[in-house]
Amino acid sequence: MTSVAEATQTVATEYNGWSNRETWVVNLWLSGEPSSYSVLMEAVSMQCPAVDKADWLKERLEWQLNDEIEEACMWRDLLQHAFQQVDWLEIIKANLD
Repeated sequence: MTSVAEATQTVATEYNGWSNRETWVVNLWLSGEPSSYSVLMEAVSMQCPAVDKADWLKERLEWQLNDEIEEACMWRDLLQHAFQQVDWLEIIKANLD
């Protein structure tokens, strides 16, 4: 018999047409805040495969996150977990046009 916890792990997590809420939120902020948008456009305009653009964007924002919250704490752990849920390639592909 499958437990409720196991069953919920397989439920689709789509959110507003995105693969999950974390990806939707990151794209919302990247496309709506001027300094973040410039970082997104820098990634999108790179002359390399989309997967490399996604990796660059993730690394750039991960560096910023770690710089903002230097001390180990519950909030940093929670943010890092949410950060790992983001589909960076989906964000790049959605902003290529």
